[in-house]
Amino acid sequence: MFKQSLFVAAIASLTLAGCSQAYCHDDPGAGVTVLGCPSVQFRPDATRCAEGLLDEIVTWLSSNFDLPAIKDHPAIELASTTKLATMQAEDSARWQGLTQAEGIDQSTQRRVVALYNIKSKTIFLPDDWIGKSPADQSVLVHEMVHHLQNMAELKFECPMAREKLAYLAQDKWLGRFGMSLEKEFDVDMFTVVISSACM
Repeated sequence: MFKQSLFVAAIASLTLAGCSQAYCHDDPGAGVTVLGCPSVQFRPDATRCAEGLLDEIVTWLSSNFDLPAIKDHPAIELASTTKLATMQAEDSARWQGLTQAEGIDQSTQRRVVALYNIKSKTIFLPDDWIGKSPADQSVLVHEMVHHLQNMAELKFECPMAREKLAYLAQDKWLGRFGMSLEKEFDVDMFTVVISSACM
């Protein structure tokens, strides 16, 4: 009976040790750490994966850009693409002084990939976000720029001006893996300049 109890305890501790890893390092000796998550289908794991990446992203952002290494992390939530688009439209209407009745032409806007809510300090990622690829991770990098800007209480001429640094950081993150913002998201630097200009 004692051996059986010991065996069960050993199995339980191994299972818990395996589950506590939010991400794994795929190639620690390559100079660039590629982060990924266990390939588990449960969506709470995607949220845990995102949370597990935050410390490394904050360290990377503060060492590569003029952003503080604030360890006060945002909440992470998953949302449908429809919900993300609705939230973006409402936010755009608010800062453009429009009402929802006047509307925003959704056909002229790019697809919303993720959002950061300044008031609730929450990053909303798409519900199909996994966090395994550098492209997925770059979306989190982009939104973490906004979180750090918010936490540092940085001031901008207009809300769009916050986007330039977020896109530059996202592109630089992708560049670590031989990728680019233009190739992965069809966003070139001209678009970044225009979308971050105060009109």
